[in-house]
Amino acid sequence: MPASPRVSLGWRSIRRPLVALVAAIALTSCLNLNVDQPADQPSDPATETFDPSLNINISTMQRTPSGVYYKDGPLGSGTPLTGLGTVVVTFVAYLKNAVVFQQGVGVQTTLANEILGLREGLQGMRPGGERLLVIPSALAFGSSSGSVPPNSTVIYDIILVSIP
Repeated sequence: MPASPRVSLGWRSIRRPLVALVAAIALTSCLNLNVDQPADQPSDPATETFDPSLNINISTMQRTPSGVYYKDGPLGSGTPLTGLGTVVVTFVAYLKNAVVFQQGVGVQTTLANEILGLREGLQGMRPGGERLLVIPSALAFGSSSGSVPPNSTVIYDIILVSIP
């Protein structure tokens, strides 16, 4: 007598969804975007604590009139950036707890399309120059949500590769 087929809704039918759920929970616990900022108040970098790995000391940084903090690394050479034209940059963008939320190498962008803090923070840089920017939420992503929690200070370690 031939063996009868087994109909089973046991382990095999739930294994893939279960593995996906466990992986999602594990990833969520590793990628902690919680930056402890009230959702209804803009951030103020001067009053915040930054992860030590970011090496940010606000008291040693310069501040623009609107509130972007910056510190120059190598200065680069050539004509300084002025205006909101096209630039090529390499960057890593962090939250204050050192979580990377964005990065790029050789990214061409038009500054008019970027957040206000980047527009302002890149002014005066020369090609090849590197700058650390600490941008308050009001000049970054504000209270909008997405990959950045509402009212989060953001940090950019950015190199101005060229001004095409």
